[in-house]
Amino acid sequence: MSESSGTELASEYSARIAQDLELNTAEQDRLATEIAALEERLRAVRENRVVLERLQQALTPQATASVPGAAGAAGIAEAADVTDAVEAAVPHQRTEPAPHRADSAQPSPAGPKPSLVEAVHTYLAEQREPRSATDVAEAIRAGQPGRTIKTTVIRTTLENLVARNRVRRTKQGRAVFYTLSAPEAGA
Repeated sequence: MSESSGTELASEYSARIAQDLELNTAEQDRLATEIAALEERLRAVRENRVVLERLQQALTPQATASVPGAAGAAGIAEAADVTDAVEAAVPHQRTEPAPHRADSAQPSPAGPKPSLVEAVHTYLAEQREPRSATDVAEAIRAGQPGRTIKTTVIRTTLENLVARNRVRRTKQGRAVFYTLSAPEAGA
């Protein structure tokens, strides 16, 4: 009898260890997903810091060089120089060439392009199944060939929409998919 009870005890321990290993693997996957999300947030915050530091550097000469009461062409030229410095400091790609200041009142012949949030929202509204950030980015790039859009920008836009409850996020393993949230009643 002691041999059979020892065998039963060993099989119970074996089953428990197998269950603990499964739980450990699931916990590792969950933590890896959280770490990846935190690393993405850290990267975004670091990029924002670089942008803010560049903007601060671009604006600092203007604060020390401007003289109260100085007006006219010199003041306008200085403001244009600061604007150009700020635009050069921001590390992003323009979706369209910047219009000349004199031409800014003329409408664009191609018409205005939708904002990135609008484009993402429209694309998800047309979909019946959840889509990944890569799918959304590829679709928007295909729909707007003149527009340079990085997948990380789309992912950030999607996460901002999730934060505003306009988009739902679902995870399947390590993959993240997005769908448009159901419209609220009365909205």
